[in-house]
Amino acid sequence: MPPDSDEPARPAALAKEQSLTDLEQALGDREQLVGDRDQARIDQEQVDHDDRRASSAARSRRAHLILDDRQARIDREQLTRDVSQEAMDHAQQGRDNQQEALDNTRAMLNLPTSKQPVQANPSAIRRGAIERASAARERAQAALTRALATVARAEADVIRARADEASDG
Repeated sequence: MPPDSDEPARPAALAKEQSLTDLEQALGDREQLVGDRDQARIDQEQVDHDDRRASSAARSRRAHLILDDRQARIDREQLTRDVSQEAMDHAQQGRDNQQEALDNTRAMLNLPTSKQPVQANPSAIRRGAIERASAARERAQAALTRALATVARAEADVIRARADEASDG
């Protein structure tokens, strides 16, 4: 294998990509912590709501409507949280795949020169293209999940607006 002219730049580029991957993972971890906090808040609201409903067995129709509205809001928040969690799971899978690709590249670079793959090897190019296409598909799935969450929130807003109109009318 002929000497690679960009041989010194490869480890630096790999280190830079690793740094970016680590940063992306840290952001994902923070997003997960925020999501976990939201889930705990939603769970506590549900417990409080269930306690109020149990203690208000003989309340008026208006009180039941308020409790029903509150339950609908909690359900919408839970749905939004579930969709967000799915998006975070897809993003984590993409980060894991990216880290695995980095690790494989690093392992290949650490092989003796005689055992490193030929640069223009068609199977290596194909494998890289497949990995990139897979990562792009995962990013597209995460974007779709985020879009679905937006649609779900918009639908919930429409339902809430109709309910407000009905209660005012």
